[in-house]
Amino acid sequence: MSLYSILLWILPTLISAQQPQYPPAFPPTPILPSSINYAPSVTPSVLDSSAPDAQKQCPGYQASNVVETTNGLTADLAIAGKPCNVYGNDIQDLALSVQYQSKDRLAVRIHPRYLAPNNQSLYILSEHLTPLPKVENASSKADSDLRFTWTNNPSFQFRVSRVTSGEILFDTYGSVVVFEDQFLELATSMVPDYNIYGLAENFHSFRLGNNYTQTFWNAYNLDNDQEFDVNGHSTHPMYLETRYGNGSSSSHGVYARNAHGQDWLLRSESLTYRTIGGSFDFYFINGPTPKNVISQYQTGIVRTPVMQPYWALGFHQDVIDAYAAAGIQLEGIWNDLDYLKMNRDFTLSPHYPEDEGQEFLRKLHAAGQYYMPILDPNIYVPDPINASDAYSTYDRGVELNAFIRNGNNSYYYGVEWPGFSVWPDFNVPEGQQFWTEQFIEFQKTIQFDGFWLDVSDPTSWCTGSCGQGQLPLNPIHVPFPLPGDPNTDLAVDYRYPEAFNVTNATEAASASAAMASQMSMYPTPTVTPTPTAGRTLPTPGIRNLTFPPYAINNFLPGHSLLKQVIAPNATHNDGPYNSTEYELHNLYGHTSANATYNALAATFPGKRPFFIARSTFAGSGNFTGHWGKKLLRKLKINISANHLVGGDSNSKWGNMYYGITQALQFSIAGIPYFGVETCGFNGNADMELCTRWMQLSAWYPLYRNHNNRNTIAQEAYRWATTAEVTRRVMNIRYSLLPYQYTLFYYANQAGSTVLRALAWEFPDDPQLRGVETQFMLGPSLLITPVLVPLVTTVQGVFPGVASGTRWYDWYSLQEIQAAPGENKTLSAPLEHINIHVKGGSIIPMQKAGNTTSASRKNPWSLLVALDKNGAATGSLYLDDGISLVQNATKIVQFKYSNGTLSAKASGSYNDGIPLANITIAGIKTRPTSVTITSNGSKRNSRNVTLNRKDDALYASNIQGATSGGAWRGNLVVRFK
Repeated sequence: MSLYSILLWILPTLISAQQPQYPPAFPPTPILPSSINYAPSVTPSVLDSSAPDAQKQCPGYQASNVVETTNGLTADLAIAGKPCNVYGNDIQDLALSVQYQSKDRLAVRIHPRYLAPNNQSLYILSEHLTPLPKVENASSKADSDLRFTWTNNPSFQFRVSRVTSGEILFDTYGSVVVFEDQFLELATSMVPDYNIYGLAENFHSFRLGNNYTQTFWNAYNLDNDQEFDVNGHSTHPMYLETRYGNGSSSSHGVYARNAHGQDWLLRSESLTYRTIGGSFDFYFINGPTPKNVISQYQTGIVRTPVMQPYWALGFHQDVIDAYAAAGIQLEGIWNDLDYLKMNRDFTLSPHYPEDEGQEFLRKLHAAGQYYMPILDPNIYVPDPINASDAYSTYDRGVELNAFIRNGNNSYYYGVEWPGFSVWPDFNVPEGQQFWTEQFIEFQKTIQFDGFWLDVSDPTSWCTGSCGQGQLPLNPIHVPFPLPGDPNTDLAVDYRYPEAFNVTNATEAASASAAMASQMSMYPTPTVTPTPTAGRTLPTPGIRNLTFPPYAINNFLPGHSLLKQVIAPNATHNDGPYNSTEYELHNLYGHTSANATYNALAATFPGKRPFFIARSTFAGSGNFTGHWGKKLLRKLKINISANHLVGGDSNSKWGNMYYGITQALQFSIAGIPYFGVETCGFNGNADMELCTRWMQLSAWYPLYRNHNNRNTIAQEAYRWATTAEVTRRVMNIRYSLLPYQYTLFYYANQAGSTVLRALAWEFPDDPQLRGVETQFMLGPSLLITPVLVPLVTTVQGVFPGVASGTRWYDWYSLQEIQAAPGENKTLSAPLEHINIHVKGGSIIPMQKAGNTTSASRKNPWSLLVALDKNGAATGSLYLDDGISLVQNATKIVQFKYSNGTLSAKASGSYNDGIPLANITIAGIKTRPTSVTITSNGSKRNSRNVTLNRKDDALYASNIQGATSGGAWRGNLVVRFK
């Protein structure tokens, strides 16, 4: 018997030994042919050696009619020579506007001089879609620390510099401005070896480097959505740049307010910005520190992050069974598509009876837990000739004319999870009305608490309005197998992490054999090559929306703008001159998220809406969070962790690694509520990977474990070691909820960050510019996770020690001894994650309960970590954790110096909870007594006990002296 025959013979046994967790959500139905998803291929212009160079061929512009005012200038720009028309039709007359909008923000806008209703949306991004910054009160050029200078020699060029230092931040001298109806280009010179961060979303190193192209065209790739250095699900065209010199640094930011498809070319001496439409709408942010830049971007431009409900900071999982028995906290239960009837929004599968679901949710809510099902912003189109396929949700959308159209009298019919589908048009009030009505009505069926907004890129798995004339085929399966579909190569996922063959050699061999057998039995169909379209030549008076002359570097197979999206020529209902997906594609995730926020606010009046969105745009953080999860269908990635692509969806060590860089990207973008699919979404986690990942994800604001249906279960209690480690780290996380919630308050109020790069907290140290294996939670906690298999140590730096910064081990509270710049080796056995507390910090905590609501009822404690001067500060924000508008709040400012701890409270909120413990790390004296006063009145402190271990002081049994609420007034604790 041949080896192949043996493998086929044992395949059923191997499959039965590793059954998928859930049956397919979609019952057996006809499957659309894969050819329906074919699209002509194009060659991205950045990869096309024959593509014209606009800088060499275009004449630029000349400025005239310059009018200067106290807060800026205006001018006319006229083309300076023969139109080049390289990637579109040159716009010969432009308008320039320069505004000194605040002391630290400068706006430079260039758009066509002649705008009319019929071309407005082609060039101007409406403030109805995303915030449009304006001049702040009495701002003027004289007060600004930024300066705009320009020249007409040889054509219009400009610079932006910092007044206080003379440093040039953005410099187009030596290049020309290119402005065509389907192509814009602007280039700035860069300093040597520059440091740029941001431009989310990408799977790349934290520091983007000097040989990188960032493309913005929101995309969902079925074959491999984890590719390195390509466009992702979100568009945030903003970067932070930091420059080092003479022992210090300066940072600034640049935001390009444009939603069209874009390429950003980061090269050794320049950065070139290209977009296939819109206008130049730049905002220069002064900083001069990284944290200043991020704050100024959020407070002054895109708005600050939404305040999450307190319970959002708990742990989330797809199942509830066994967590309580394992002693592991669980806050929220999530449902993937399996709860829906054949993947149709606002329905229930027969496997989820309404009465049983309501009883389950009643018990869940009574236990202080929450329920979030998945929701995709697309609507199934019922078979028009089959009355039994009626779908009232679709019918209501038709009544309201709430769906995107095909540019004629019909709707745009694409393919999504349910089959042929339509998409709500969130550009018009009818789209919002439709969405809100469905939320309110569905809440009567199943008492959800929020949603998980998925596939909002928007994605369609066919080319064009393919459902036209084919709707009677519905319900029909998407044109590819789904994970868990029987008799396919995705029936069971046999992949395991790197080093699994070392720790589990026998099981790894069996899985490898089973995977080979499954792939042999069900080989992947050969993809028919699609014709390659030649470069589109500009045609006077015509804009080619499907194949524009400049082809952005879209990474989807074939690179076309048509591939796996709503076609660019699909139209919205914002007439009479309807905008198209060509202008609005990158905004669909943003507008659908905004509509979801509004619908949840209407469904739960007075409560903070909670949901996360797959696709986002600049400003989305004002109403949503984001998670990193992608669908990977085939294993075509290197097994080396050093070469794995970024992201968080595969059960691979490299995917875990790049989750940190994603989190930091979204901190810059103003979306701090970020998390990953802990332990991986595709492939099977093993004990070691899942254990390390549960440790790491405990520090992300969104803490969720979720995986695919054709993989093994990976709940934290599945392995005894993982369960024990999870209990430890989750108890730490839950005890720190007040600290993390306070960080979100400052993010909401001032654009502060929650997760932070070391380079932001210690901006003058150039050695930190590329650190992406450590990060900080707020200003006080340094996290050093293990990111590779089979190790029991980890290396980390301790910033600031050269200038006297003190660091303490979280567990022992002993001070760390590290030399400046030392990459110190730390013990990191499997059950341990390294956490260090920065000296000078006061951290409020509460003992962990099994839910966030239970934790909030536990007594307070304070951890005081002294700096080199024996002092520390901190703060605490309190409210009810759920209300959209608070009736009462409280801010407590903590300070410790010279043996005295003070807590100054402002606000009327009182939780009535006492302070039980104070721990002081790094104390050199040996206090023997303590006195406590509240609002000037001395409290009984006879029961307080003081214990000392090394340089840590433990004061306990304080609750009697702080009964009625530790923060109801100003508290002073003196140690003598």
